[in-house]
Amino acid sequence: MPFMATSLPRRVLDIAFLAACIIVAGSVSIVLGQDGNWDLQNYHYYNPWAWWNGRIFGHDIAAAQLQTYHNALFDLPFLAMVSAAWPPRAIAFMLAVPAGVAAWFLGKLLSLLFADLAAGERNVAVVAAFAIGVTAAMGMGVLGTTMNEWPLVALTLSALWLVVRAIVRNGGVRIALRTVAIAGLLVGLASGGKLTAATFAVGLCVALLLRGPQESRAWRHAFAEAFVFGLGVLAGLAITLGPWAWALWTHFDSPVFPYGNEWIKSQWWGHYPVLTRQYGPHNLLDWLMFPFNLMGPSTFFVTEVPYRDPRWSVVWVLALVAAVAWVSHRVARKPLPASIAGVSSAWRLVTVFVVISFVLWTAQHSVYRYIVVLDMLTGALIVTLLQRLLRPGYLPGVAILAAVTIIATTHRADWWHIEFGDRWFDVAVPAIDKDALVLITTEAPVSYVLPFLPPDARHLGVANSVNAPSRKTRLADTVNAAIRDHKGPLYQLTFPAGSGTDALQSHGLARVQSSCSEIRTKMLTSPIELCPLERARGVEKP
Repeated sequence: MPFMATSLPRRVLDIAFLAACIIVAGSVSIVLGQDGNWDLQNYHYYNPWAWWNGRIFGHDIAAAQLQTYHNALFDLPFLAMVSAAWPPRAIAFMLAVPAGVAAWFLGKLLSLLFADLAAGERNVAVVAAFAIGVTAAMGMGVLGTTMNEWPLVALTLSALWLVVRAIVRNGGVRIALRTVAIAGLLVGLASGGKLTAATFAVGLCVALLLRGPQESRAWRHAFAEAFVFGLGVLAGLAITLGPWAWALWTHFDSPVFPYGNEWIKSQWWGHYPVLTRQYGPHNLLDWLMFPFNLMGPSTFFVTEVPYRDPRWSVVWVLALVAAVAWVSHRVARKPLPASIAGVSSAWRLVTVFVVISFVLWTAQHSVYRYIVVLDMLTGALIVTLLQRLLRPGYLPGVAILAAVTIIATTHRADWWHIEFGDRWFDVAVPAIDKDALVLITTEAPVSYVLPFLPPDARHLGVANSVNAPSRKTRLADTVNAAIRDHKGPLYQLTFPAGSGTDALQSHGLARVQSSCSEIRTKMLTSPIELCPLERARGVEKP
């Protein structure tokens, strides 16, 4: 491991540690079972398939609900593995590889942050911080899933490690602009792949500005570093978001459609927010208590599934105690413990990064699984706070006890897993007439079956989270016109059976009930009902 003293060459140790992290992550992913999360069923398979086949925005419309318009780039490897008929366990292993890479960078980062401790203390501190970071409830919950949180963590931690390494090596003085540019590029790649990671781009940019020392010359250097970092972020965004944003702009006159349409005002969507912030704190007291409330809240406070995780509560308590201790030292004019200049500067940067990112995340959406990268750093924060509060010699024992207690009281989140089979998807589709128009009339995640329907079928989201017949948008008008003008057979795809009749009636359609059939799969949203439709007599087309 990179933080253990040994005579073996560092490069050999790094490779061995990386391999160990990947093997452990992949093995745990297999033990947890096959991913069957809601988003996978809704869009993580459909979106890359439809994008790759050139049908996501024009041929099909809103087939995966609101998430139809989420960047499909990071889902292309998953599509490739499923299309190549990889064994499900092999796919589960590969989905966990980014987590192994992220753990590797965490280990390398921790070895730098605790470089000023004596060898024995340093090894215990790094191991305890590493164990706390990699076993968090959210990180374990999204391990081996298609939610794409771990690729973002790997990219962000690699950027943070680059910056911290430069600070520690240079004693806290200027960072090479090439280093901050590469770090910005990495965070930009993550942000473009999934816009929720842009929180960390802002957090790290602010941390570069505020890392100190607070003097005019240092401020000029910090501004230059932050500016070049920002240019790197823009370059990364252009690579991973650019093609998708251009496609959205071309089709819907908005590069982030339908988000931000209260400002962009595309005619394809209403001039109001798509989503409003419902999770997290909403007043000052809630904000102050938020780290405690993260320990094991009810569902739909910060996530859809139950979990238990004491990490942020422990960080908050230790931080408050440390703040009191710091004030008392200042009042008593007692000297603070000495530290290596580069390490102190690195800790300032990491602390600012965590605080700014956490506050931005809370204010934006408070969806817990979006801050797995911050969860990974809670171990470092807990151990370093303990180090500053304890008398010399006490850290190893207390750090080990804290790690064991925190890990033992953690209960991972679980966004649905299923048993492995011979294929990732096992979908049996009944016969469908040629040139069919398939109307999806449910907010349930059913789009994962669409790639298994005949390739000449067209799929329209008629009533879901982004479209409905009554909406006054160009998106709804386009769907309504497609149904009205279609000359071929019509089908309804819905879950549960019998749902969506109001949407059909608004289009003057009725189910041919006697000919309905089921699409059975091993996913949790099953069986899905497929019914032929007929134009209702005496009802004009809308």
